Amino acid sequence: MKEWFLKYLGLLGFGVWIFGSLIFAVAEFILNITLDSSILMIGFLIMGGADFIKDILNKKYFTKYSEKVKNGIIIFIVTSTIGMSYFIL
Repeated sequence: MKEWFLKYLGLLGFGVWIFGSLIFAVAEFILNITLDSSILMIGFLIMGGADFIKDILNKKYFTKYSEKVKNGIIIFIVTSTIGMSYFIL
């Protein structure tokens, strides 16, 4: 399971971005419900964060650092993504 998660975490983030875009498009153009376009930006932030975390876990970035430092960077990415999503809404 870990190998699958490490390999497809960026794709999962892309799926979240596409899902948010579809929600926005269906609500805006089919249901005629006016939504704030921040849904698109939040999906993009989640996609970027997931892809960067995938690259860290696949040892593409921060190869010289210990696992403790890498985990701290990953926690910082997750908390900053949640914080920016909160302020965007």
